[in-house]
Amino acid sequence: MLRTFVILASVLLILTDACGSSGACGCCGCRAKAKARASKRVSGDVIQNFDDKDDGNIFGLKVWNDTKTPITEKNIQMLTNPNHLFHICCEERQLPPACVQKCHFNVYNKEVLESMFFRTSECPIEFLPEMQFCAAQGKDHSQCCTQNAVDATSAGSKCLTFCDQRPDIYTPIDYSYAPCLDRFEDMKQCFYDNVKSDALTHFKTKKRSQEEKTQY
Repeated sequence: MLRTFVILASVLLILTDACGSSGACGCCGCRAKAKARASKRVSGDVIQNFDDKDDGNIFGLKVWNDTKTPITEKNIQMLTNPNHLFHICCEERQLPPACVQKCHFNVYNKEVLESMFFRTSECPIEFLPEMQFCAAQGKDHSQCCTQNAVDATSAGSKCLTFCDQRPDIYTPIDYSYAPCLDRFEDMKQCFYDNVKSDALTHFKTKKRSQEEKTQY
């Protein structure tokens, strides 16, 4: 039991370590457009501000804002597949091949996290935050996680922290969050279902819009 607790706690700490180290980039949605950032000094401290015109183009999520690729009956099946979106996000963020192979909801599980932690996996543990971000597609799934009882652990609502993968959000983590990984599958199910629903709405709307344009 102690061994499991240490593993889970350590994995959770690693999930957020990358957030703090990247400063304003959060965990792990660094914005693709550097021009969207501006900095100013206040009392010697550098404060990062976002340009209001920032289009939200995030490393790994470009497919959502792609206006050049025609959407067809053939590729819409792929674009609305959460596993495909998870995979191309990991590729775009240039994760190692061994990690990209794990960017699939049927593969990404607690056993994978443990093997990464113990360095028995070829995918380095340092890339875990990137994988979590890509699985969630940079979205906040807290409402679904609540419905799926992700917060039904001794850590309570703290577990919802891992359901919110919006870019540039950083929450310090301590060992009290360790019980959250017991609900990892419920969290992952929210990611899959919500991404699927959002993708269907998003890409079908874009498809209709493209079809209407070709008629005129």
